[in-house]
Amino acid sequence: MNVLASIGIVILAMVIMASLQLIPGVFALFFHYAIGKYSLRKASTLSLFFILGTEIISALLFISAFYVSYTLFLNDLNPRNNVLTWIFIGIFIALSIACLFFYFRHPHSKEDTELFIPRKLAYSLNSRAKSIRTPSDAFVLGALSNICELPITLPLYIITATEIMYMHTEYFADDLMTILYILASTIPLIHLYYSFRLGRNLATIQRTRIKDKIFHRFTISLSFLTIAILIICFRIV
Repeated sequence: MNVLASIGIVILAMVIMASLQLIPGVFALFFHYAIGKYSLRKASTLSLFFILGTEIISALLFISAFYVSYTLFLNDLNPRNNVLTWIFIGIFIALSIACLFFYFRHPHSKEDTELFIPRKLAYSLNSRAKSIRTPSDAFVLGALSNICELPITLPLYIITATEIMYMHTEYFADDLMTILYILASTIPLIHLYYSFRLGRNLATIQRTRIKDKIFHRFTISLSFLTIAILIICFRIV
């Protein structure tokens, strides 16, 4: 059951990573302008480097989280009544509440998808998205977009690394889970890429994002809450 709980936690973390909207929002804006200014071939190349930038950062963050987790839980990968475990439970409950009410700046608005990040940072990302010229520019923008969501994703990297480490001690084939987790954030980017290739424009995609906003809010919030419950049930009780 403990291994199944670990698998559940990792899958829920993947769901959250695939549901977050900052990276897809920047990618949609960037690819819209890239298609308008360059050939489809060059725009596709730039999009590949954007995705590569997000994935390199995800891989580096996961590796760092793995070593942090190894240090924190060196003597006990299944800590019971450990203060660190309770701290993470509190963090996930807090993130569940925060994402429900504050992930979108106007959660009940039917007109926009503004996120929690500061407006100056949002304007900077938008400006960069409009002015991408080289693969290195696209790579940096992808990496920066990933870093901007660290307040939400950092606890996920740590708990996922810890649970995958625990699965390894139970002789579970954990390499596949690691790869899938790192790739989870690319799912919406690939979907957006093919949406543009199939003829959809930024306005249509934005309308879809507005329509799906409530779904993403509740998916992210409930996933965080469920992770906290699983930790309580299988790591504390």
